[in-house]
This record gives sequence, structure tokens and C-alpha cells, in this order.
Amino acid sequence: MSKRGAVEEVPAMESTNDQQPEQKEPALTTDEVSTQPEATALVPAPAEPEVIEGVVIEIEPPEAPKDHPPQKEKPYWLLIPFTIFCCLVFVAVSSLLPLLTPSATVTIIPVERSITTTATIEAPGRALLSLTLMQSASVPATGKRHQDAIRAIGTITFYNGLFTSQTITAGTIFTASNGVQIITDQPAVIPAGNPPSYGQVTVSAHAIIPGPQGNIQAFAINTACCATSVLAKNTEAFTGGQNARDYLVVTKADIASAEATITAILGKSERAALEAQLNIGEGLVTPPCSKKVQSDHKIGVEAAEVTVSVSQTCSGIAYLANVLHQNATQLLQQEAIQRLGTGYNLIGDLQVHVLTASITDHTKGIATIAIQVDATYVYQLSQAQKQHITHLIAGKTKQQALTTLLQLPGLQGALFTIKGNAATLPDDPGRITIAVVKSS
Repeated sequence: MSKRGAVEEVPAMESTNDQQPEQKEPALTTDEVSTQPEATALVPAPAEPEVIEGVVIEIEPPEAPKDHPPQKEKPYWLLIPFTIFCCLVFVAVSSLLPLLTPSATVTIIPVERSITTTATIEAPGRALLSLTLMQSASVPATGKRHQDAIRAIGTITFYNGLFTSQTITAGTIFTASNGVQIITDQPAVIPAGNPPSYGQVTVSAHAIIPGPQGNIQAFAINTACCATSVLAKNTEAFTGGQNARDYLVVTKADIASAEATITAILGKSERAALEAQLNIGEGLVTPPCSKKVQSDHKIGVEAAEVTVSVSQTCSGIAYLANVLHQNATQLLQQEAIQRLGTGYNLIGDLQVHVLTASITDHTKGIATIAIQVDATYVYQLSQAQKQHITHLIAGKTKQQALTTLLQLPGLQGALFTIKGNAATLPDDPGRITIAVVKSS
């Protein structure tokens, strides 16, 4: 008998007490087994053998009907390309949507204002020990001069041997022993002589040709001339004759140049010496130094170079820098509010320049310092103002938007960047971004 729905008959166990004849249980058919409740629970999985009133039943899982083939798996892999396609469509739409939606960036140029103010501020201070330094320097002379050739000059003495006076006209020419011609500059009125004595007179004269050759020696002219009993002599040499030349002289700029060079060197040395006296947190004010300037050649004197000496005495005042800066900041804030109002903020840090300083109270150590404060302020836009601007200019052309912006306080210009190079700003204020030019 086949195993499918088979029921094995097991001989009944003989009872030791009853010697009854052997009884056989009627065999269960397959249909009868299937109608039993226990058989229903045994279909999904192999069941362990059960003993029913001495009968062992083995039931195997039912086989699939031969007229119904096994069910095939569904092709879920076909969903993968569809899923990828949907993702790509989503990414493309997400990327293109901002590009297709109108947007604009408006760069605001805020107004900047510079403030300069001066004031006198008190701060703790003390006087430093003064210093005196001296130094010399030589610089080339730069003044250029040209000198034409110069005629030699001298005198001619006339002697008269007559008893009457005689006159020799100006411009009388004499020739010296070396051939140089000399001419008188003025008439010579010679008094009468009284032999053996001669009347005499001396007049000025010069060489006709300029140059050193006119520098004749004494008595190079010693000759009778011009009239009866008249003798002419140059009792002294002619001098001053020179050729043309270019030469250098000392100028005011030469001395000033040397003075500036020396003063710069002395200033650095003296400032370093004064700074060495400062304590931590102190600033230094150096009042104008006193100095003396001397030179070995005066202005206009011919020289190849000039040596300048400078003696300089400097003093200093030390002050608490943080106190001065705090006072200057408060002063500037008050000045900015008065001039600009409250809509402006300081750019960077203020610049404090010390002009003069003096110790006004030596006992308490108080310095009075004159300062100049420079600062730059820029108009600030709040987030609420930026949102208000987007509503004002939404849907307007660039020119209309610019006109609107220039009517607002604190704005001096704007730049518009619209996607797609459109002529009109988006109607939606949320698509307009406001940027502000940052000052350096």
C-alpha cells in the first residue's frame, strides 16, 4: 500500500488478563483521515506520529496537485528603473524651479560720513627728563654761478715837470712792457711842478682785454707821454684779472637739507630715549624741540660743500593712553549723534592725533592735551528696513526702484542684479534679496 494516505495496521496487543480473540480495527480511508480535526493541523508541516487507540498513523505533507503548476515569483526588479527615473525627474525639477522662478539681488550703497573734531582733554600725565643732542653733517653746495672774464684794475700816476698844471684826458691808453694795454678811467689834472720837484696825480685805470694777462706788475708802465714834461707810471701791480668760469656757492636749500637730515636722526634718537622713560600703558607727547643751527659757510659764498651743525633739546610728556582714548571716544560719539543722528555706526576705530600737551597740575599729575579725532561713520540698515525696501521696490523697473531708494534716508545708490536680465524686479518681495556694500 502506498504511503500517501496509508494506514498501517498494527496487531493488537494481547491482554494477559483477557484471552479474547483478536479484533481488528476497521482501516481508515484517506477521506476519513482528512475529515478528522487532527489531520487539518498536520497539513503545513510534517507531524509527529500520533497514537490513536493503539494505531500509529504517519501523515506526510500533501503534494501539490499535478494539474496546478507552482506559482512563479513576481518580477519586482522591474521597479528599479522606474524608481531611478522618478528620482531623476525630482532632482531636475528641484534644480530648474529656482532658475525658472524670477529673483533679484539689490546691493545697497549706504551713505558714509567723515567726522573731524578737535578738543582739549585732561588725562593723568607727567613730565619726562629733557635731552640735548648735537650732530654735524656736510653736504655738497648746489648753487651754480657763472662769472664772465674780469679785467685787471690798478692806477696810473702822472708827473708834471712844468711850472704850469696840465690835464690828461680820460681814456688815455698805455702799453705795458708785456704788451698789455691799459686805459685810464678818469681825466688826470696834474698840478704845476717846482723843479726839482714834480707835480703829480694818480687816477684809476684798467686793462682793455679781460683776463689774468691784465695783472701787470708794478712799473710795467713807466714812460713819458701825453704832454710836455709828463711822465706816467703804475707804481703798483694791476690785479683782479680773471678768465670766465662756472663755480658753486652755498644756498639756503643746502643748509636746510643738511639741517633736515640731522634733525631726523636726532629726533629718532631723542624719541627712543624719551620712550625708554615710559611706563606700561603710557603714551608720549613730544612738544616742539628747540635747536640751534650753524654752518661753516654763509649763503651765497663760493664753496664746494658746506658743513652744518645742529644742537637740539627735546622734552616729553607721558600720559595714560587708555584714558585719553576713552575720553576721545565719548567726545566723538556725542559729536556723531549731534551731526548724524542715531542711524550711523562707526567704521573701524577712530584716529586720535595729539596736537599739544602740557602739565597743568604737577602736584596731581594732570596733563592738558589738545587732540584731533578723525572717524568715518556709515548708515546701518536693520532687517526690518530691508524687508520694507523689498516691498517698496517689488514689481518696479530698475530706474523706478533706484528713484525710490534714493528718496530713503542714508542711501546713496544701488546696484540691481535680476536673473534672466529682466527689466523688472519680481512682484514677490520674498524673491528679492537685499545686500549692503561693506565698507573697508
